[in-house]
Formats: sequence, C-alpha cells, structure tokens
Amino acid sequence: MKETDREIRDRIEAMKLALTEGTHERRPRRRRGAEPAGSPVSVNDLDGAREAASELGRCLILERDIVDCVVTSDLSAAVGELTGSGTEPRYIFLDLETTGFSSTPLFLAGTMFERDGGLACTQFLARDYSEERALVGMLDSLISGFDLCITFNGKSFDMPYLRERAKYHRLDLRSDPGQLDLLHPARRVWRDSLPNCRLATLERHILGRLRSGDVPGWEVPCIYHEFVHTGDARRLVGVIRHNLLDVVSMAELLICLAKG
Repeated sequence: MKETDREIRDRIEAMKLALTEGTHERRPRRRRGAEPAGSPVSVNDLDGAREAASELGRCLILERDIVDCVVTSDLSAAVGELTGSGTEPRYIFLDLETTGFSSTPLFLAGTMFERDGGLACTQFLARDYSEERALVGMLDSLISGFDLCITFNGKSFDMPYLRERAKYHRLDLRSDPGQLDLLHPARRVWRDSLPNCRLATLERHILGRLRSGDVPGWEVPCIYHEFVHTGDARRLVGVIRHNLLDVVSMAELLICLAKG
C-alpha cells in the first residue's frame, strides 16, 4: 500500500533519531580505501586525555599547551583592538564539531585561552551520545569564566548550537560572554580579494598555510558515528586535530585582522 506523506515523514524522522541516538545497528558505510591502517586505538590513551566527571555525567577532556603559535601579549592587544574596548578582556576561543547542522548531537568542543603566560587548549569529547549532556555542562562552566568568546561564524552557528543542545538537555547556561565573530571582519577586509572567506581559504591566502591530510568537514559526522559504534579512535584522531587547528588558526587570523 502506498505510504502517505505523513507516514513517509515519520519514517524519515525515526531513521534520523536512530542514527543520532546510536540505536541503529548498521555501521556507517566507509568510502573505498578509507579503512584505517594499524591496530585499533582507544581514545582514552591519547596524549593529554583524562576522564572528567560532574553531576551531569562524564566525558573526555584533552589538554595541551600551544607553543610556537602566537605571542600572548600580541594576541591580547589584538583582542582589544578589534573589540574597540581599549581594554584586554579575558578571552576564550571556541570551535564546535557536530553531527549535523541542527538538532543533532554536539560531540567535540575545542577551546583555547591564556594560562600562565601561554596558550592552553582544552577539548571536550563525548565518547558516545550519552556524554553530550556532560560535555555541554562542562563547556558552559569553562566559558562562564571569560568575558569574551572568540569564534569563526560563531554568532550564526556555534553559540546558537550550544544553546540549542543545552535546551535539549534541559540545562540552563550560566555563560553569557561578549562575542567576537572573526568571520565578519574577515569579510570586510578580504571579500573583494579572495574567492571566499572560509577559514581554509584564509589559512591558505592570509596565513600562508595549507593543511596536509586534514579531514573534510562533510566527513566528520560519519567518522564520529563510526567511532561510537566501533570504539576505534584511529580516524577520530584526525577530527580532533582538525578542531585544534581551527582554534589555533583563529588566533593567528585575529592578529592579522588587528594589523589591518
């Protein structure tokens, strides 16, 4: 019997829910030649990894110091220049990795901030779909200690997405920092001289860097779903690196924008 439009929509929603909640038993299809080489890798064994717990649950935190990137005094001055405040607010960089554009889990959040005269990166990783609630809560707690959140397209994507996922988990966000979205000043400065103002384009033409072996953005959700089903972090390591490079590039880009 032919399905009605309503029945088709309901079936599609059920399939989407099964995928995002991890109840769908079929593993994501890999591209030919995408089989990772070597032995399976546990995400808990990655450098700088530790399990964190709160009243909301558990997730994994990866911490590392960022060296040979930018001078923090230059970065603080650049933040003051771009915000026009004349002061140097406490700032944190933020970049999210999600499994879709809306109403799907957030699984990785990369942050970078000044600590002890240098830059420190803290990444929050949900090792399965159930850890997203703890990730959102811990990320919110960290951001609440800063005056300014610096993103690339964060006003349209990252911050609304974080609020949406908090609402999904019935969490009240405590953080409400000012926002500095680098996409908008980048467009004002370079939109007439570059093909586009995507972060990868700015890295190549403004920062003089071309990523080698980077994970394409469209492949990120599939890699995460695969990791949840298999527990093998070999391909997920590339996503974690991609997220780290995004926040580092934002810092370098911010200084270039301040210099004009």
